[in-house]
Amino acid sequence: MNTRRSPRPTQTNRTPAPVGDGSGSGRGPDVAATGLRMSRRAAVLALGAAVTALGGCGLRLGKGSPASLPSASQAETTRDGLARQAALISSTAGVVAQAGGTDATVAPLAEGVKQTADAQLETLGGVWEPWASQVPSSYPTAAPVPSASADATVQDLATALGDGSTMARRAAIGAASEQDTRLFTALTVAWSLQHDLIVPASSADTPRVDVAQGSRISAGLLTSYDAARYAMEEIAARSDDPQRTQAAEDAKAATSVVNAAVAAGSEDTRLGAYAAPTGSSTPDASGQVSWARQVWSAIVSAEVQEAGSAKASTPAREAAVTGAVDAARRATAWGADFSSLPGYAT
Repeated sequence: MNTRRSPRPTQTNRTPAPVGDGSGSGRGPDVAATGLRMSRRAAVLALGAAVTALGGCGLRLGKGSPASLPSASQAETTRDGLARQAALISSTAGVVAQAGGTDATVAPLAEGVKQTADAQLETLGGVWEPWASQVPSSYPTAAPVPSASADATVQDLATALGDGSTMARRAAIGAASEQDTRLFTALTVAWSLQHDLIVPASSADTPRVDVAQGSRISAGLLTSYDAARYAMEEIAARSDDPQRTQAAEDAKAATSVVNAAVAAGSEDTRLGAYAAPTGSSTPDASGQVSWARQVWSAIVSAEVQEAGSAKASTPAREAAVTGAVDAARRATAWGADFSSLPGYAT
């Protein structure tokens, strides 16, 4: 280790030379002080100009709170509204599922609704929250995420699902983005089906044909409906009541869509016959039931795609959303099961 000290500076008895400006001009201390004051004044002026420029750019100095939150687009607002409704449905379903006096059949149903709503909420991107953690009360913030009361009932859950399906339907019809349209249409289908499980539909919706008002449909959707028409006629001919009656009604509904689409000038891609499934998709279902589930489930997917392709706020878009819900109800009546977002593919 080196312990030597550094040599001390050499001392001198000479009188220090007058302080100048260091430029060799021979200016004295008064002149240097004046130059220093000028430099400080220039710095103050420069700082003032910088503050003005920063203010014009919207930047703030110090720790003041923001004046407002960013403005969300219409699409972002719509999606956030649906996310909030999904959060409310999940919360309400959770309370109902855990309630002590809940009916034995309602509890698992409510739990299923909660799990589905959680998945839907994730697909929607969650509820937008401006701050990652708690902020001072002076900061602007968004409305709190809605949640159910501790004594929420099955009726409250039905109301949340009914309101949600109405919101999603309106959003699907008016959405500008093709992907958003398909997502919102699938959400309309999901919440409509879950609402039906709690409160069965008291009356039939307006038929797709009436909503379409003579609009054309794609060749693929036309073929899907004609395949359903063929399958339902075959099933009706081979079945006894009540299955025969159900199949006959479904065949009539599919036929009306096909005839209206052809009359409207849609590309006619119908086949003379359609093959039935080679086997039952589930052990507890007959081949005929599996066929019925298959054709109506295929229409759900086709209608969701059709909604995305149709122009916003048109009869064609509204008809596709209506058709998706109707086809899902018919598929469900045959025992089909759907994902959290029926017919939607990311």
